[in-house]
Amino acid sequence: MIDDIDARILNLLQENGRLANAAIAEQVGLTTSTVFDRIKRLEKRGIIQRYVAVVDPAALGKPITAFVRLVVGADTNEDYLASKRQFAEVCLAEPDVLECHTVAGEDCYILKVRAANTGQLESLIERLRSQALVTRTTTNIVLSTFKEETKVTVTLAQDSD
Repeated sequence: MIDDIDARILNLLQENGRLANAAIAEQVGLTTSTVFDRIKRLEKRGIIQRYVAVVDPAALGKPITAFVRLVVGADTNEDYLASKRQFAEVCLAEPDVLECHTVAGEDCYILKVRAANTGQLESLIERLRSQALVTRTTTNIVLSTFKEETKVTVTLAQDSD
């Protein structure tokens, strides 16, 4: 588990991943070296997975966001499992697939993708459909976005009696 100090450190780093350890230390009331040690422990435990820059996709020529729902079919469970592995490899290799989630319900997967234009989006969907026994896709193109976050609010689990 994490304590209150770790939670505060995580919230600060999610707001600004380039925040200096000295600035974090000042805000949480610890020494810089103690903050450094805590951050290293959080990284080692996999709680902090990586540091990234959040960029504007439209400014980089990828203004279209779409969510693609896919169904993967198979005749046998063995085929289905092989198809899932193959599909995972395809998603990992596609740079315009930003997220891929296995889901319960009518669909097998939901993908968040970025594209420069509808032609590029169509090509991406065609590549996805040609893989891993994909039997159906449904695509929703985002018209506008008013909230898109990368941070997860860190709170401590309350003791239950």
